[in-house]
Amino acid sequence: MSELESKKRNLLPTMSKQELQRLLAVRSKIKARTPYFRRFESWRYVRIHPEWRKPKGIDNHLRLSVKGWPHLVKIGYRVPKQVRYLHPSGYRDVLVHNMVELELLSPDRDAARFAAGVGKRKRIELATRAKELGIRVLNGRNLLSGAKAEKEESEEEAKPEKKTARRKRGR
Repeated sequence: MSELESKKRNLLPTMSKQELQRLLAVRSKIKARTPYFRRFESWRYVRIHPEWRKPKGIDNHLRLSVKGWPHLVKIGYRVPKQVRYLHPSGYRDVLVHNMVELELLSPDRDAARFAAGVGKRKRIELATRAKELGIRVLNGRNLLSGAKAEKEESEEEAKPEKKTARRKRGR
């Protein structure tokens, strides 16, 4: 076992499926009541982007939690540590760029998400290999059915076409 694999195994939490489902339900409840945190006054100025930044001004209403202003990011909004960063299905969401990264995944805990830079041909290869290994693919919709359709099209193109007789017009 390589060093990378041993580190990966130590990071994964061990819990029963019932406990995992319960924690995922708790996470969905917390996320349902968590407000959308926006940067202070990003709604007022176009030049201020809405990505969260901590307000640090001396008289900042958001930092002071003044009534009528949006909520401040606080630790109470966090979800249980065991299910943090997991996909809603309960699998770890792992970004995959090539076959080597796919081979390292554990079928019972990891789900593959193909990177945006991976082309269609390589996606089809990765999807077929993932199916053989029993690894769930999160963004591989219609890849295997698309591969079958492409294979059928290429077989049809390989067949020789029938020549139709043309009549010559005499003028």
